[in-house]
Amino acid sequence: MTTTHSLINQLIQLQELVVANMQKKVSQPNARLEELTKSITSLSADLPQQIKSHFNRLLQKHPEAIVPVANELCTGCGMGLTKSMVQAVHKAEGLSRCPNCARFLYYPDQLIARERVSRSYGEAKKTGIGRFTAPELMMVDLKGATGEEVLGEICARMEQEGFVEDKDHLLDLALQREAIISTAVDNGLAFPHVRGVEGGGLSMVVGIHKKGVKFGGPGRTLTRIFFFVVIPTATSAFYLRLISGLSKTFRDKEVSESLLACSSEDELWKALIKATRKSFK
Repeated sequence: MTTTHSLINQLIQLQELVVANMQKKVSQPNARLEELTKSITSLSADLPQQIKSHFNRLLQKHPEAIVPVANELCTGCGMGLTKSMVQAVHKAEGLSRCPNCARFLYYPDQLIARERVSRSYGEAKKTGIGRFTAPELMMVDLKGATGEEVLGEICARMEQEGFVEDKDHLLDLALQREAIISTAVDNGLAFPHVRGVEGGGLSMVVGIHKKGVKFGGPGRTLTRIFFFVVIPTATSAFYLRLISGLSKTFRDKEVSESLLACSSEDELWKALIKATRKSFK
């Protein structure tokens, strides 16, 4: 008999596949997605029919059908939960749903709390791409020889700048996501990310690897520009629009070369702002 914990894990994995499918469609409109679609069908095949139907109905409205509880809140809609409901979610004796948005709820083993929002974004209202990143999240000289090493450098910068508490845990989550399907796309771009990072807003590191590194398996060109994003549940829908805008902007070789030509993080910040001025108002 399926336990609640295994059912929750199955729903989370299924959701990751569905979102990965959405991401590939917006970042690579012509990508072949047969294997991903087959995995989604296979993983959902043995779900109880009532749960499967509700899960699919939720995904038609939101990118997230199952969300973590954080600080006694449903991270999907922000509604406060009663202590008894939080305890029920924690015990996982049965699947719980948010009474407001009807999403399935789970209690994560560990959350990465993003801090220092005011220091990063300042008191003044930010516009454009500056709403989602900051000068200190520019990395102009990534040195890793492998994709994992590059992601490790990026996660270390996020911890160093106070955006996450545990770089190793963040790296583990990013690698788990890459194992589903590579976030590398054409033109030497990649959009590695971790979703469900509660405690702050959507945040993005922009990293440049001058030589390029293999990041998407055999046959793919070397990846040279990394857009690494940590995504709270509440901003998951916008994340898809963000990568769509970035992908369209940097498919232009001249525009992507403007980032690769930067020799300092200050230059990279200015080049990013200039390149995305029309894409992100």
